[in-house]
Amino acid sequence: MTKTPSVPRPAQGGSAGPALHRQVVQRLGERIVSGGYPSGSTLPSEEVLGQELGVSRTALREAVKVLAAKGLLKARPRIGTRVQPVSAWNMLDPEVLAWRCAADPAGDMLRQLGEIREIIEPNACMLAARNRNPEDVRAVERACDAMSDSQTIEQWVDADLQFHVAVLEATHNELLIPLSSVIGSALGMLLGVSARRADTFKQALDDHVRIFQAIREQDQRSAFMRMRRLLADTRRRLE
Repeated sequence: MTKTPSVPRPAQGGSAGPALHRQVVQRLGERIVSGGYPSGSTLPSEEVLGQELGVSRTALREAVKVLAAKGLLKARPRIGTRVQPVSAWNMLDPEVLAWRCAADPAGDMLRQLGEIREIIEPNACMLAARNRNPEDVRAVERACDAMSDSQTIEQWVDADLQFHVAVLEATHNELLIPLSSVIGSALGMLLGVSARRADTFKQALDDHVRIFQAIREQDQRSAFMRMRRLLADTRRRLE
């Protein structure tokens, strides 16, 4: 396994700063999800892993606790820290989902994410058309304007994500709104793949504008159908 470049090490046994702590979580999480540490395997000892990553045991232990809470690891006395099977991972955790998509950007996880979107977003769009208020309409419109003004794929993806978050927020459903943060980073990757496979990355602009118009006019059926068609087109590009 290629040795990861080290980062500055805090004093041994001291508390790790937030930035360093997040770095360790990120690097270990990516390794586990990408298969660097296969399911069922035991992580190297704290001493070995700490030297490899260039961090203290304190930082390492804090990162292991975070990854254990996400279902990726399980620490056992006298046995060590073992990688959990994929079935135990919390796939709705934003970081775990993003790591999975990054590890296989053209694989099953993006397809499954697209399937979840086709189940949820057309109905959410219909609910947004019913429940939206004037500020919601302005938020969706601002996202459409940002998509229209975008000059790069990165700008387009940011605006596209802003659009879908605004639609979820317009539902005013407290169980739907958190989905925007759950799938946000992975959805950004999916939107980027879709945009790169279109003839032009603004190909779907008119569809987004029509969805905005349906929400503004509180046309629930049109909002549902137009979102469903947009997601079907996205799926075809991914295929």
